[in-house]
Amino acid sequence: MNRLSFKYSLLVFLSLASIQCVSPQNIKSVRPWLGIGIEEGEKGVRVTSTFPNTPAAQAGLLAGDEVLKVDGKKVHLPAELIQEVGKKGVGYTIEIEVDRKGKNLIKKITLVIMPDMLDLTKKKLLGKPVPDFKANFVKEEKKIFHMRDQIGKVTLLEFWATWCTACLASHPRLLKFSQEFKGKIDVVSLSGEEMPILKKYLKKLDVVFKNDDNPIVYIQSPEGEVSKEFLASAIPMFVLIDKKGIVSDIDLGGGSVLENMLLKAQKLQN
Repeated sequence: MNRLSFKYSLLVFLSLASIQCVSPQNIKSVRPWLGIGIEEGEKGVRVTSTFPNTPAAQAGLLAGDEVLKVDGKKVHLPAELIQEVGKKGVGYTIEIEVDRKGKNLIKKITLVIMPDMLDLTKKKLLGKPVPDFKANFVKEEKKIFHMRDQIGKVTLLEFWATWCTACLASHPRLLKFSQEFKGKIDVVSLSGEEMPILKKYLKKLDVVFKNDDNPIVYIQSPEGEVSKEFLASAIPMFVLIDKKGIVSDIDLGGGSVLENMLLKAQKLQN
């Protein structure tokens, strides 16, 4: 997966952001938000998901709808939709034309300020059963990983990519942790990149750290499919899951953020 596709497929509930104007005082304009995930569609810009209690949800937008026009201007690509929405601001109402299974609908939506994406992720997932998903094992070809099989184990799920320097900086610590708590806490690392890229990186990782034993479970899901379900708006993102399969904590970043997550993981094993 390249960085451009990652941007649009991973930031699933992305802000349809205005072009940020910077004043002499370096104050940025607020970013308007619809509350949808988007991707390139057949006729326009396809809605992949609609977040609850957002302007898009209130207007009745559904996954599968394709946005054809914004205030009369045709849009074909996600970037074009973002640009057209950005011409208005928070508090303004836009009119969008939507194709729904061959039927054209007109929706009027009043834009609101973009919330913090990590907060949205936590509101959706914290204290709830972890979304079940399947993915491909990177090291064991033709085998499929199922999240439901992790019930009964404390699991730290990492979202990462080989081009993410913060992710790579965290891997030595994750490796050491997974070795120390092997059989007690599972570290599962998920990337949306293509298999050859991941295999090449892991081979290099084994050489550099002389890994005779690497308990980390590396899995792959094409084009960020799982990331959409988890609203993974940035990486590295860590999701801590308890033995009952309940999401216990979510955070972004490495360093002290990761150390705090590892401490919480240890407490859950007791």
